[in-house]
Amino acid sequence: MKVQLVANLAANGELILMAQSDAYEAPEEVSGMGFGTAMKCGNAIMGLTTYQLFSQIMKEVFDALDVVVLNPEEVEGDVYTAKSPEDAVHYLEGKGYDTACVVGGAMTYNSFFAAGLADELFFNLFPVVIGGGGTLETTPGSTLGGYRLAEVKACGDVAMTHFVRE
Repeated sequence: MKVQLVANLAANGELILMAQSDAYEAPEEVSGMGFGTAMKCGNAIMGLTTYQLFSQIMKEVFDALDVVVLNPEEVEGDVYTAKSPEDAVHYLEGKGYDTACVVGGAMTYNSFFAAGLADELFFNLFPVVIGGGGTLETTPGSTLGGYRLAEVKACGDVAMTHFVRE
């Protein structure tokens, strides 16, 4: 199964979290990219905080997706609770999906990196500097190597990048 990871980054490298989303007016193509990608895949993997933030304001979108919440405790709602990235991928494979879409947040992204499960990275680089965003991290002593730049395009002032695992 191919795993796609979609994230918005500030110019200082921090993840732009929901709390910072008003720091910059993103072009529509960029602002909806994460869940647009999820709609193409038919599923979305996210952490509990991301789920809680978006489940009410995007109910119609969530109803159209198989939503997987990465969390150690069972999550209420019409979602599958995965205990690990491997569990999330295995669940979606069992449902017949060939691509999984990871849409946030920081701990979820980092757990997929630590497990070596991110095949494609879609990073949108915004021309803002924020504080308090999350950071992407790898296991101490390792790097996030093995990816090549497949595409870069501009959308307004945002650089949309796409990396694929070699």
